[in-house]
Amino acid sequence: MTVDTTAANLQLKRWFLRVLVISLTTCALVAVAALLAGQFNRTTGRILLTLGALAVHSGVAMACSASIERQRLVVLSRFGLFVFGVNLCVLLLCFWLPNSLDWTWERAILGTGALAGYFVLAIPFAGLLERRYRQALSLAGLTACAVGLVMVLVCIWAEPTGNMAFARATGVVGVIAFSLAHVCVLMRVPGRSAATRLLWGTIVCIAAVGVMWSVAIIYEPRDELFYRVLGAVGVLDASGTLLLLIVSKLRQLGKIAGLQSTSARIAFACPRCTESLEVPAGKSNCGSCGLKIALEIEEPRCAKCDYLLWQLPNRRCPECGTPF
Repeated sequence: MTVDTTAANLQLKRWFLRVLVISLTTCALVAVAALLAGQFNRTTGRILLTLGALAVHSGVAMACSASIERQRLVVLSRFGLFVFGVNLCVLLLCFWLPNSLDWTWERAILGTGALAGYFVLAIPFAGLLERRYRQALSLAGLTACAVGLVMVLVCIWAEPTGNMAFARATGVVGVIAFSLAHVCVLMRVPGRSAATRLLWGTIVCIAAVGVMWSVAIIYEPRDELFYRVLGAVGVLDASGTLLLLIVSKLRQLGKIAGLQSTSARIAFACPRCTESLEVPAGKSNCGSCGLKIALEIEEPRCAKCDYLLWQLPNRRCPECGTPF
């Protein structure tokens, strides 16, 4: 990236943030004035809804911009900026068109919630796809998210009333997307290979919960035992997930403790008299010629966020995305 390009990007960010500050401040002042004056009407409601929409979409835009700047989830973040930008325009139209608050604003808000939910579900898939790991699973999950979002939007805006089959299919696709996202999260847990049985047992529980929820959505069983079994499998699913996270954390702490407890010594030949030496960390002298030697050992840490960069699968900080 050239200096001119960097300066242009910084200038664009400054203008974006300034416009955002002005918009939020204006909406907030107008809303506060209307509420204090006791004049709560349709215009006040529209202002409050606009303020909420700006706040939510601004937060999403800043998160996506930060991800792009760190070179993490670049494709998904750019897609998110575009889709949420379009969604904000739709929301504002629904809020401010004449007589729009009678029905469209509720649908617009529901559509925003669906978009945000499926965008969050797509993050684990995009993370694995970016690392080129389990690409089939990632593509299947992203496809389920895209199809599920479209089906939810159809249910919200087209109102396929009477067509319960479509509504149930929408619920099943949502369950599939959530289950695959859960599996992707487990696949990203460090040190999962040390708990292979626990990992696959948890994945089996995830699949069982997904199948049983799909059956519940399609057939609506009234058997109490069915829901008891569903709850029991769900408890095993949640417990297995937590256990995997705890085991991973314990392994990381054990490795770090092992590193810190090891006494570092390096064997080499003295560069002046070629005497064989084995010196500890710190300052010492050659026993033969008296050459002063200083040995410094430092853990690899991220220059930006100080994250410990040890035994990572790629050359990028997992905390902030800075390459090293």
